[in-house]
Amino acid sequence: MKRTNLVLTARVVALGAALTLGVSQAQLMGTPAQLAAQPALKGFAAQGGLLVSGGTRVTADVAGGRVVGVLVEADSVDGLARGLGAGWNVAEKDLPKLTQNLSNPALLAAARTGYVDLTDDSGTDLIALKVTGTGSATRYLGYVAVKIWPDSAFPPVKAAVGTAGAPNVLRVFSDFQCPYCKQLWDSSMRDWRAAPASFRVVHYEFPLSFHRNAQGSAEASECAGAQGKFWAFADQLFANFATWTPLDPKDAPAKYAGYAKAAGLDTAAFKTCVGQRTFRADVDAQMKAGVGVNVQGTPTVFLNGMKLRNYSDTAEVAQVRAVTTATPGAAILIDARLKLFR
Repeated sequence: MKRTNLVLTARVVALGAALTLGVSQAQLMGTPAQLAAQPALKGFAAQGGLLVSGGTRVTADVAGGRVVGVLVEADSVDGLARGLGAGWNVAEKDLPKLTQNLSNPALLAAARTGYVDLTDDSGTDLIALKVTGTGSATRYLGYVAVKIWPDSAFPPVKAAVGTAGAPNVLRVFSDFQCPYCKQLWDSSMRDWRAAPASFRVVHYEFPLSFHRNAQGSAEASECAGAQGKFWAFADQLFANFATWTPLDPKDAPAKYAGYAKAAGLDTAAFKTCVGQRTFRADVDAQMKAGVGVNVQGTPTVFLNGMKLRNYSDTAEVAQVRAVTTATPGAAILIDARLKLFR
């Protein structure tokens, strides 16, 4: 697999096309029946586990009853567009435009070596393309799938709660001064923490630059974590959200010390830690890791490696749990397919 500046060109041309065609959400995570009924696959016939029309074959990768990937093997760009269009939920009237974009020379040149890239900056889906042969023997291989980030994409941190062997791992990128993060803390976070056998929750710092007390509170929470009191201290921060968030940054540490005392910390050690900014580099590293997995704002929640569009949507959470804990799971199916493009 080769990633060059052509990959970015391909993303802008091919994937941006899907977005400009009005695709608000991919068909991915729908059922196989819903995929087969996509307008882009009109005229395709079911043959075993395939959907076939002429020289185009479409295969759905299914985990937990949901489509997690769509593989397209085609002898024409039009066939490739129909298969990918089904994965993107493209309307039939928009297929010519998608075909035009997929015919871009820069895209086809990049696909000669094969590549895998994210479909857009949200980082929820991926695409892979490969072109082989020449002339009438040219063949097109395409794949769209949900993006599942491996554990290695997330650095180890002390702020984790729940059974280590819990079947569901929630990774939360949060900013203590973010009002939406407080909403999460007071709702879904409370429920997840109350079910430690089902959910392991891992917290990552992602202080936003326009929140003037975000960096300081993040570093303070890491100081609390060093004493094994991250969660108790974080509870205090959010419980007193309206008190400390409006303060001048130079006045906030005094409040943090009070919250540390209420959380049962050694306040002298805590004050030294905060004053020396002991965990500044750790906070920056977590922020960098978040950027690496396409975190764009807070809160951002990953469940078993999949970014949730809406953490409070119980149906979405149930679907993600189903596809990631199935046997074989979505990650295994997708990784196996991606080997075709390397």
